Amino acid sequence: MAILTNYSNKSVLILDDMPEMRSSLRAQLSSLGCEKVTVSGNVKDALQHFTTTRFDVILCDYYLAGGTDGQQFLEYLRTRNIIGRGVVFIMITAEKNYESVVTAAECLPDDYLLKPFTAEVLKMRMERLLEKKDRLARVDQLQDKGDWNGVIASCNDILAAKDRYMVDVMRIKGNALLFAGQGAEAVEFYRQALTLRPMPWARLGLARAQQQQGDIKGSIETLEALIGDEPRLMAAYDLLGKLHLASGHTETALSILENAQTISPNSLARHRAIATVAEKKGDYARVEQALDQVVKKTRNSPLRETRDIAQLGKALTEIGESAKAVTLLEEARTNFKSDANDPLLAAVEAIAQHQAGNPEKAEAALARSMQGDVSKLPADIAMTIAKACLNTGKQTEAQSILKNLVQNNPESTGLHEEISSVLRDNGAGALSENLIKESIGEIIQLNNAAVLRAKAGELSIAAEMLTDAANRLPGNMQVVSNAAAALLFDVFNNGVDADKLRQAQSFQQAVQVQAPTHPKLAEIAELMNRIRQKYSAGKK
Repeated sequence: MAILTNYSNKSVLILDDMPEMRSSLRAQLSSLGCEKVTVSGNVKDALQHFTTTRFDVILCDYYLAGGTDGQQFLEYLRTRNIIGRGVVFIMITAEKNYESVVTAAECLPDDYLLKPFTAEVLKMRMERLLEKKDRLARVDQLQDKGDWNGVIASCNDILAAKDRYMVDVMRIKGNALLFAGQGAEAVEFYRQALTLRPMPWARLGLARAQQQQGDIKGSIETLEALIGDEPRLMAAYDLLGKLHLASGHTETALSILENAQTISPNSLARHRAIATVAEKKGDYARVEQALDQVVKKTRNSPLRETRDIAQLGKALTEIGESAKAVTLLEEARTNFKSDANDPLLAAVEAIAQHQAGNPEKAEAALARSMQGDVSKLPADIAMTIAKACLNTGKQTEAQSILKNLVQNNPESTGLHEEISSVLRDNGAGALSENLIKESIGEIIQLNNAAVLRAKAGELSIAAEMLTDAANRLPGNMQVVSNAAAALLFDVFNNGVDADKLRQAQSFQQAVQVQAPTHPKLAEIAELMNRIRQKYSAGKK
């Protein structure tokens, strides 16, 4: 008969490419009473297990075969929300200097173990970590749901108890304040936390809160001082780089990220960030250098991303290596079924094939890129497809895509400048000013026409006009919010319509996600409340 222990009901995943280490860990866990143990020898196999099993503990070796290390695996799991915050992740390594490696990491494991270690040491670590997870279970669940106000309230309860997890909870509360959009409260909270002692995470949090409040100068000063005192805190470099990039200081941003890369050279996220900044700077040789490493490291790994290949292909084309780009892109399309009809990859291939002197292949690639609804694609992908259209002489199609981009992003002057640049580079510079002006003018006219209809008492027609526009321009928050308000105003005056209410709620949710501080949300919420009051009263 099996002996029940604190670990009997815990599901554990072991990821290690060495069979003997997997066997040793399984034996140690068995001696602790762990009955639900899954072993994997590679990342691909491990990821497959996540589709059917919820793990409580992950024991992962730092060095893994196949071009992926344990840190990259952890970042992949966390950034894609494959594991919740309640999962214990323990990194295992034989490297004595792993502590210096982990302090430079973006995603921190819950703990790490140096080989060799005994079952007793493993037991002590797991006991401590699981006890902490149990204490913070409610907070972790609320974080996973994105209920930030609930997180703040739950953190306040734990802080009032003043137990040993007080500092951990303070970190969580600070993040929750930021996610809840309470920037001013976050600034005050972090400043109070720093009166206890100069905790690096609180200084970083303060910089983020200052950024959220629009105090860019203060945020930069906080980060520069923090990096001076804590030169291995990678997140500080990343935020500082983003601030300089947003301020138009691409050279400074690139220098900051490259300094960080020398400290933490294996971060795929940082290579990608460097490539993004270098691309904005027009330094495609640097883009190629950064992404060539990423593509090589992830080529045969589940961590491979199509966007890396597309961006590398674009860089190669820009530096005159179109034949090399074609080989890269065709290989990706042939070897990876999921990439066969990827619109970004296809658009980049169309440009590369055109420049390599393969017009028929360029046409075929462009057709693949436009199989779906281009208006529903992210702006950068739609922009690349528009470039491919211009490259291959399809100016009418390009103008239609660019017009839609402007109307979805009427206030994005940076995007408008990029559109003008694309048109100029492809011999259509004369079109740029009129295209942007006319595209924005159409939206203004549509809004004005809908307002006139509403004033004339034609509420249903006004709501229909704005609903059609919102469905066509899901990225234009002014149009989407106006559509939600028009639908609700129609319902309030003309009676309950379930379809219109559902559509209005869908538009409201879209605005809450994409622009949580949009001023129209208050009006929409008030209309919702008035509708509930009016029609619930009518039922009594």
